[in-house]
Amino acid sequence: MLPVLLVVLRLVVLHTVDGHEVSVNPALVTSLHAAKENQENQLLVNDVRCVIGLADGKFVSVAEPCDVVRKLLQENGR
Repeated sequence: MLPVLLVVLRLVVLHTVDGHEVSVNPALVTSLHAAKENQENQLLVNDVRCVIGLADGKFVSVAEPCDVVRKLLQENGR
């Protein structure tokens, strides 16, 4: 009989500013940055509420506020 290897991957589903779903692995999140409103030299579009930094150096901009993202990450193992 062959041994069985079970791999569990928990992903958090968030939304981009255009409404598409994006899945984020909580184990790869390194930072959360909230968007600042009414900032002169704005680098993000108005609908971005949180920028998620990932371990591979990439960033994901999402429509959910950072406090909601943080709560979802904590509920899913981060």
